[in-house]
Amino acid sequence: MTFQAIRALHQCMGSAIDELERIFNQTGAAPLDFPAMDDPISHAPSSPITLAEELANGAAALVPIRHIVAACAQLSATVNRPFDSLMDAVQGGQFSACVRFMEAAHVAEILKEAGPEGMHVDDICRAIIDLRPKSSVACPDTKNLTPERLVHILRVLATTHWLREVSPNVFASNRRSSTIDTGKTLEELRRDPSKKYIGTNGMAASVSHISDELSKSGMHLTEWLLPDVRYINPSSHYGLPRENLEEARDLQQGIHHFAPFSLAYRTDLGYFEWLELPGHAHKLKRVEHSMTGTAAWEVKDEVLRAFPWDKLAPASLLVDVGGGIGSASMLVAKAHPHIRIIVEDRLPVVDSAHTAWGSGHKPLIQSGRVSWRYRDFFAPWLPVSDDKVPDVFLLRLVLHDWPDEDARKILRELRPAAGPDTKLVIGDMLLMHACHNKHEQALVGQDSPLLANLGAANLQPYMLDLMMTAMLAGKERTMDEMATLLLSAGWKMSEVRRSPASLWAYTIAVPV
Repeated sequence: MTFQAIRALHQCMGSAIDELERIFNQTGAAPLDFPAMDDPISHAPSSPITLAEELANGAAALVPIRHIVAACAQLSATVNRPFDSLMDAVQGGQFSACVRFMEAAHVAEILKEAGPEGMHVDDICRAIIDLRPKSSVACPDTKNLTPERLVHILRVLATTHWLREVSPNVFASNRRSSTIDTGKTLEELRRDPSKKYIGTNGMAASVSHISDELSKSGMHLTEWLLPDVRYINPSSHYGLPRENLEEARDLQQGIHHFAPFSLAYRTDLGYFEWLELPGHAHKLKRVEHSMTGTAAWEVKDEVLRAFPWDKLAPASLLVDVGGGIGSASMLVAKAHPHIRIIVEDRLPVVDSAHTAWGSGHKPLIQSGRVSWRYRDFFAPWLPVSDDKVPDVFLLRLVLHDWPDEDARKILRELRPAAGPDTKLVIGDMLLMHACHNKHEQALVGQDSPLLANLGAANLQPYMLDLMMTAMLAGKERTMDEMATLLLSAGWKMSEVRRSPASLWAYTIAVPV
């Protein structure tokens, strides 16, 4: 029956390709081709997104694209030697390190200026060194970076289709690598590399953040779950030193949970408190900008379809709880001028929010339609200056930071502030089983050869789940888990709006 299963997956791919081509042929103009992998995406303000890219990232195309990806991955898992698949899996950290280097070394920006002909590895190496900070503290000896070492990293990226090797030792950007191009010129990066992420889509910041603290913490998941008692110092928690605790005592707020992050960075501080330590300001700002990059988990502007914003009365109040610099609610503010928005977060985030946006959103901020205020999520919600009852509480990528007991407390503190018509909107992944289950609607029918959750096409939510565990002892939740959590905190799930063929969802709840 294996050959029958292989052919079924092949047929699934063919049908999805046909559907994708049909979508591209319905543009009203001449038939439109799918974006070529060799063609970089331009991030210059003068180069708007092409129609082909817009379609490829749209809701209609997302369904067949995910079916193709799921079928390809399942077919590969079926026919590939288990040993080869195993080695690919356990050596994935090496690939992550290569992607991290590509972002940190500004390779995407360097190759953008080189153009389609590409650049020789010798010249790429010189350009990387030229862009390094000139401070002796920030820029230690770069003798380890040589063309001979660099070419091995670039070839891994070319072998996995993240770059093109156009001729021996000559590399060029492509559609995939251009995703982390910030749009900044080399002169801008040379002049002030600290501004690399300002005014960008946040993708480069996300790559840097995920491949740094999150990946390093994830490598300690086993030691966290299965501690080796032979090496635990009884005078400290899992053998961790406590010298940082007194230094940051005044910064600690909320509840600290011991997580793999604690082992990776040998600290008793929670991740958010650790970010606020002296010397970590650049990491905190990177996290803030990386939240903008999380928009890619959704269909473009999905937050605008998360809730019937247009049905709200004039001067309605949206409170973006834990909204960071306001990456999601700012989209609502621009699309719905009748809504006033208050973004709540930790003090260092609030202090940097205005400058994080640059000059592009000044009218919204100066008019007072979007503002920020400090808030401790675990303290009672304080009324706003005009005593307006919030019409909507938005929590996007907040609850997954916390285990159930703390997520419940966050939600309970909002409940007394809600009016009878207040709505709660939660933007988080809603995980599904990998098999069909009568209690949840699968993303494919039972007659499909694909996994019920579309397998590898939806792997990111499950990886995000483990990242939240690694960093914060938090988690993503299933729909049943989310409904139970809400009810235990005085809210009832009333509607779920899921992105097409995706595990990303906006859950709407009402007070009970």
